[in-house]
Amino acid sequence: MTRNQSIDILEVTTGREIWMMAAATSDEFRDGFPFLAGQLWLDLLNTTPTPGGVAQDLIATPGDAARWLAASGLAGSTGTPTPDEIGAELRALREELRPAVEILARGEPLAESLMASVNRRLAGLTGRHQLQQRSEGFALSFVLDRGVAAPAALIARDFAAFVCEAEPDRLRHCASDCCSLVFYDRGRNNTRRWCSMSACGNRDKVARFRARRVGAGG
Repeated sequence: MTRNQSIDILEVTTGREIWMMAAATSDEFRDGFPFLAGQLWLDLLNTTPTPGGVAQDLIATPGDAARWLAASGLAGSTGTPTPDEIGAELRALREELRPAVEILARGEPLAESLMASVNRRLAGLTGRHQLQQRSEGFALSFVLDRGVAAPAALIARDFAAFVCEAEPDRLRHCASDCCSLVFYDRGRNNTRRWCSMSACGNRDKVARFRARRVGAGG
């Protein structure tokens, strides 16, 4: 963020305005959607933000869902469903995955219903094994047929890989009381507090700045 943007943000009055400024200027947002969680399945959960305390559904319509898919890099992975069906599948998967944040953070088993839902979607993925020659030797990999994969299936795969490899204590909610976003902290020190320094981090700076100004009689 530039110095002028830092000055401007002290003049705004609401969390919603700060969110809109971040969405317009931060590289953590694409086409107005937050992509700051560090995992695609968490980015899907973050399509229901609460800027300024007002709940939103950023993929409520087929057009919105298509824009989110394009921003996420999954626009070419549509399979055969209609746009309406794709949007409905994304929203359904989002709600199925939402409880997993707390469950994984507590180190508890996932619900059987969630496991069944994820495995049902994974069953729709196809691909092929491929022998590759690299500088360090040979490797056998599995290449997904992404062009015929349903977006929800690819997000389910992202979730499945996450639960097998991630460190649960790095999964957390934004420290802002009025923010609903979640993220996976990939920093070395595991001390990240905010969903985004350009949104909630700056809102905290604004609040502390104003508190100091009031305390100083300004």
